[in-house]
Amino acid sequence: MKSIIKTKLIWDIDGTLLRTNGAAAIPFSKAVSDFAGVNIEINRKLLSGFTDYEIAMHLLDSHNISFEMKNITQILIEYVQNLPKSLEIIGVNLINSIDLVLEKLFQYPDIDLLIGTGNCLAGAKVKLEHVNLKRFFLDKNFYVPSEVDWNRDMVIQKAKNSLSVNELGIVIGDMPRDIKSAKKSGLNVIAVPTGAHSRNELESNCPTFTLNEDWNYSDLMIAIEKIKELETH
Repeated sequence: MKSIIKTKLIWDIDGTLLRTNGAAAIPFSKAVSDFAGVNIEINRKLLSGFTDYEIAMHLLDSHNISFEMKNITQILIEYVQNLPKSLEIIGVNLINSIDLVLEKLFQYPDIDLLIGTGNCLAGAKVKLEHVNLKRFFLDKNFYVPSEVDWNRDMVIQKAKNSLSVNELGIVIGDMPRDIKSAKKSGLNVIAVPTGAHSRNELESNCPTFTLNEDWNYSDLMIAIEKIKELETH
């Protein structure tokens, strides 16, 4: 029988912890447009699950604009500089009293809270700090895209690689790509239909467990315990 000494919850951000209501798309689109020299808009539904690096690359490719990875990084730097103002103007909503959920989870010595997101590091921290959630996540527990690890599969694999023997990793996300990346890395995944995708869309990708849209702390703990049971038998 496998003995689990610690459970690491790997959280997505947008649509899982919070909703930016399109606030991030505005400065992102401007930063890409500034580099491209033409107006470029973001189709948020189409690019759901893409990392910031992938989004910028896709937008430039779709307009036949050449670039190097260092250009993508510079685009993201400009984006993050203008992100706080946009978040302030449009407003950000927490999902399902997630601050109270994280507060409880943070007290467990056998649970670690990680971030596994498509947001670039600076952007992820700005969003979390804006709603006072950054305090629950240590800097070492951020797994984000970079010039080297630029897609979601790479990000989640990095999170998987951080696990020690007898540590259980569970991805929590609201997108099919969260599920696919988790499964590709051999991680369990709890799907939450709190973002752009319905429960049916998520379940068609066969997550380990799916919560309802209005899930609460108790629902999450039940899912975690059921996954632990699966892993220890």
